[in-house]
Amino acid sequence: MSRRRAGAALSLAATLLVAGCSGSPQGSAPSSSTPPEPAVVAARAPTAGKYVELVKELRARGTGVWIESDFVKAYLAGDARYRQVVGAALGLARQPGVAGIKVADELGYHDGTTSEQALALLRQAVHDIHAASPGTKVLIDVVVPELGCLSWLPTSTPTMRMCGADAQSANPGATIAAVDAYASTGVDVIDLSPGLQDDSWYVAQGTSRDEAMRQCWREAVRRWGSRVTLQARKALAHPGPYTGGEATAQADVHTYVDIPLAAGAKAVDIWTWAQQYKGQVYTLTDPGGAPNALTRALQQRRKEGARLWTHMTPSLYQVDRAHDVPEVTQQFDVVLVAAGTG
Repeated sequence: MSRRRAGAALSLAATLLVAGCSGSPQGSAPSSSTPPEPAVVAARAPTAGKYVELVKELRARGTGVWIESDFVKAYLAGDARYRQVVGAALGLARQPGVAGIKVADELGYHDGTTSEQALALLRQAVHDIHAASPGTKVLIDVVVPELGCLSWLPTSTPTMRMCGADAQSANPGATIAAVDAYASTGVDVIDLSPGLQDDSWYVAQGTSRDEAMRQCWREAVRRWGSRVTLQARKALAHPGPYTGGEATAQADVHTYVDIPLAAGAKAVDIWTWAQQYKGQVYTLTDPGGAPNALTRALQQRRKEGARLWTHMTPSLYQVDRAHDVPEVTQQFDVVLVAAGTG
């Protein structure tokens, strides 16, 4: 969900070695699985160092940090923009203690790519990052509505199979087969949403949302769990005060946190700490950083051992950095920090 927005970039005098882009913005998948030779890429520093300062402050408090950027948008914009974004992300990722870079949000799902472009981009990004900084890991997140349709089950109903066929047709870059290919590129971590249908849809098919999530995660672990680190992802942020009560919060956290972790997910990525989206500010807390039933449920799971991630940008806080950084480090194990590349 959402593209992460941040400020414009300022030039650095340094350069970083990363591999060049595989072709034109409209490019099809490369004819060979071997990416091009490395090329020099100009690094760019995020505005006023606020991104670097946020990374440093989170690390000083012992919180895990990854960098989050939109390589897809840059790749489609052309070679020069792609190189700028890779350079900026690598510059932040080389800060002490940063584990890796998230390069794509909901790869192949309504992101303007064909399935061939999405795969070519991922191959290129994995090669470029690992070549320039071998210790830096690569993460993508994906939403796979076909998975949530349960059309792949031997016991699937006609409605489930129609749902799966529609999902394949609508987003061929976000299918089970597409993720099979992504998992073979050398990407290190995949954050997965199975794109569940609503509760009533599952009831009409003789099952439930929770049982569907169990089935999805069993299949995901079987298919991809030996090749990548699999994590769950779910957007639980909301505009304004949280409108669900304790029961809703507990039910959602059970479905989207408890079940994936029990099935083998290594962590759960919860969108988001504070983000401008569709003209409104979305947060997990209530306005002013006030706790609510949802944040209490998430804190309870973390106390019980759940590893939780979230997203943060220095361009927007719930209150301000002095308030938000201590709060986020008390509630989450890892923070994905925006790279400031737009």
